[in-house]
Amino acid sequence: MKSLSFIFLVTTCFSVNCMGQQNAAELCVKDLEVIPGFLLENDTGAKEHLAQFGQKHFDDALAQAKSAAMQVSDDKGCMQVLNLYLRAWRKGHLEVSPYFHWSIKPTAGSTPAKKDKLRFQTLSQKTVLLTLKGFMPQDREPLIALLKSNHAALAKHPNWIIDVRGNIGGNDSTYQPLLQWLMPDEMVNVGDLWLATPANLEGHKNLCAIVASGDAECEKGTNEAIARIGKAPTGSLIPQDDKGSISFERQTPLELRRPSRVAILIDGDCASACEQFLLDARQSFNVKLIGRRTFGSLDFSNLRPFVLPSGERLLMYATSRSLRIPDLPVDLAGIPPDIYLPLAPGERAEEEEVVRVQSWLEGGSLAPRKTNAEKENAGKAAEKP
Repeated sequence: MKSLSFIFLVTTCFSVNCMGQQNAAELCVKDLEVIPGFLLENDTGAKEHLAQFGQKHFDDALAQAKSAAMQVSDDKGCMQVLNLYLRAWRKGHLEVSPYFHWSIKPTAGSTPAKKDKLRFQTLSQKTVLLTLKGFMPQDREPLIALLKSNHAALAKHPNWIIDVRGNIGGNDSTYQPLLQWLMPDEMVNVGDLWLATPANLEGHKNLCAIVASGDAECEKGTNEAIARIGKAPTGSLIPQDDKGSISFERQTPLELRRPSRVAILIDGDCASACEQFLLDARQSFNVKLIGRRTFGSLDFSNLRPFVLPSGERLLMYATSRSLRIPDLPVDLAGIPPDIYLPLAPGERAEEEEVVRVQSWLEGGSLAPRKTNAEKENAGKAAEKP
């Protein structure tokens, strides 16, 4: 019935709004139709997904998306259709965004990272809490400032809780200053491969201008990628660096007084660079991951922009492939915690989780705190002969 209703509207509506709807639908269809071919040529995961799910899966998804795209009336509706279609390929590290979403840059003197994204709290004489809700490039300097301004307190507290629940990621370089506190042991690094194509080369060239203007780390990383991809045959997978598929390194410099017990709180919204942070940090003997499995979006990474035919939207797709796969995939089911802690019901469940982990770090229990009623009932039970 929806398709019949749409046909009726198209054949009977001559208003300005209806013409606008037709134009939005036409542009949406154009954007949609270019995506599958582009992904198979340039996205590092697309061919593996095609082999896994089969051609019919993607043909059906495209047909359904095209039918929906023909009925959209605005950009928002188109975005929903395109991103729903992309879920047929994979759940993360693949999205369509409005061009203006990425092109807005922070003004001079502004504070890009909100206070609630990066926060330090002293919980007791033994324990501190670091809340890190994002690893975007604009979070790097605020994180460095946070660690510097609280250096003395961080150094004297043996127990740390690092809360990365809800951290959707960003850039690995953002969390690097934390590793000198956490990684006294040798760290094993697994390499990644770039997919060399003309579109990916352009994507690297355009990335910083679109999503991270003026960011030195972005410029450094993309320039290295451009140099390597520019020399490689089209369609080849090439190493990101000269360290080999796996390297063994020690963190330098190291903080002189580091925490002895670190609990990192994780959940299903920790993704991308957040997950890479966990793969790095959990190699320390002092670190435990507590909570629930992460989102699972890391095997195909390093998103780059491609301007879709409408000129109004960007396709952000993966240009690198981790050498962890197929032996150690993250996308399949996320990263499991060392200690599973199901989220308790209630509005203050996340705060309660911090309290429980603090108790555990200080020699107590991870068990939920008893309510007054439960304590009273336990006391009465103990009094019975």
